[in-house]
Amino acid sequence: MTATEAERAIRAVIEDWLAKVRAKDAAGIAALYTTDATFMLPNAEALGGREAIGTAWTQLFSLPELALNFGPTRIDVAEAADMAVEIGTYLMQFDRDGHGVSDRGKYLVVWKRTAEGWRAAADILNSDLPVGTPGQASAAILDTAE
Repeated sequence: MTATEAERAIRAVIEDWLAKVRAKDAAGIAALYTTDATFMLPNAEALGGREAIGTAWTQLFSLPELALNFGPTRIDVAEAADMAVEIGTYLMQFDRDGHGVSDRGKYLVVWKRTAEGWRAAADILNSDLPVGTPGQASAAILDTAE
């Protein structure tokens, strides 16, 4: 597999991921991670494994009027075309107590080519908003867990 083919394949997985976001398919999204993946939200402990990651996505999808979009600004594929790094941006909007809130930020995904195809081995995001701003992604997910 060439780097160009790998990037094309990863972009296809990202499109599938976005379709699963629109369908609020947390289990489907969890399956896009490696079995031992790590999901790192700001101001929270790292989540390990598909089950914990799926739970986080389920909590995110419980936000009223959730709209989430993200996409890569660059994808760098390793020379062996077995690993890649995606850097991108996200925009998330939802309703909180009758008021619309919005978060925007950046993320980094480490991709690994597995027998299942390209899977996210590590996923980290952080908000561009100042600390403590209502609506930040980590606060939104953690607040729904209470």
